Amino acid sequence: MIFIEMLISLFDAVLCVYFISRFNGASFSPRKNLIALGAILVIFGFSVINDLFLEGFNVIGTIIFLALYIGYALLVSNKKYVRAIFSACIFEIAFVLLSTILYFVISHIIKDYDSIMQGANGIFRLAYVISHKILLFVVLKLVLWGFNASATIDKSCMVIALFFSLATVLGLGSAMFIVSKTDDEKIRIQTMIITIVFAFANLALYLLIFQIQKYQRSRYELEILQEKISFEESRHSDASAIWSSIRRTQHDMKQHLAVISGYLDSGRVDECKSYLQELEPTITSFGNLITSNNAVLDYLINSKLTPLSDTQIVISGSIGDLSDIKEIDLACLIGNILDNAIEALGNIKKAGEKRLELLFMRQNSNRIIICKNTIDHSVLNRNGELKSTKLFADSHGYGTKIIAKIASDYNGMVDYFEEFGMFGVQVVLPEP
Repeated sequence: MIFIEMLISLFDAVLCVYFISRFNGASFSPRKNLIALGAILVIFGFSVINDLFLEGFNVIGTIIFLALYIGYALLVSNKKYVRAIFSACIFEIAFVLLSTILYFVISHIIKDYDSIMQGANGIFRLAYVISHKILLFVVLKLVLWGFNASATIDKSCMVIALFFSLATVLGLGSAMFIVSKTDDEKIRIQTMIITIVFAFANLALYLLIFQIQKYQRSRYELEILQEKISFEESRHSDASAIWSSIRRTQHDMKQHLAVISGYLDSGRVDECKSYLQELEPTITSFGNLITSNNAVLDYLINSKLTPLSDTQIVISGSIGDLSDIKEIDLACLIGNILDNAIEALGNIKKAGEKRLELLFMRQNSNRIIICKNTIDHSVLNRNGELKSTKLFADSHGYGTKIIAKIASDYNGMVDYFEEFGMFGVQVVLPEP
């Protein structure tokens, strides 16, 4: 039983570090995050010491555990200290509360539970601990799900895990009740075997769910990568067309300058003015080009918005430094925002009602991008899920998924809204 108790303590340490890491958006892998590995070893070491010298529930041990949890949370919190402390408190409260509730329920069903807890060859202790760990794991997963700290959790997998875990707890409770009513050694051995089978069945289920989630995450990342490749190919094609147009115009401009120079040399000023007037439409056909300190923004805005001759376009504001954002991510983010707006404008049939607003601003160390376009009917009334940042459902297009994914990668958020007959998207990207 000593070996089993040590495994239980190790499981608690791993589960604690896993939950706090995921809740605070940090890496859990001990191979990539040495802080996580160190935290597991420290928490496990103190658990062993606590079991040896401070048996049972005690205030001192609880306080020290909470201090260790908070310490690790603060180290991986990325300066979000309130959220870090909150995550450590959630784990401690869930751990103690579930233990208390489970003990209260079992002790009221089984008489003399305290005395037989140490007997029956450890069956009661093992069944109680397994039940507690299963419930704790499921509750913490639900917390991560509820706080959107684990957005890749599939709903169906979570429901299956929840029902299987509850069935396991009920089964273990029934086994403890049966053992408490008999002194037959064979039944106790059989119950011990059933308890161990239940434990390994749950472990196998969660490993299977983990592999399913890993596969889903890999498939989703592959879809994002394919979308990025497609976007880059489109960008290269557009850039090549623009460059060819510039080279052609450059060649033609030499001819135009030669003609203008000839008119001026011969004193034919009126003919020169007439020629310039004929040349003006060719020059103005390039539109009003936007220039900034970011080449990616210049390319996207000019290439996508210049062709919209029937749309009123308003671009304003300043967003500051974007050097921490990879060019491919910035291109996909802005590109998909503009593509969604342009696609929506294409559905408006009435002339003169198309308007697109692109606003950049900084506020409280946050960089904010807002894009609004006119609509002829409410989008959110038909698809209210766009009001949240949980945009990973299959019903959404890849564009909104990419926007949400990139914003999440930079600890940002996405919000969709409607006002004054316009649909808008707001992306908030914290400064590094």
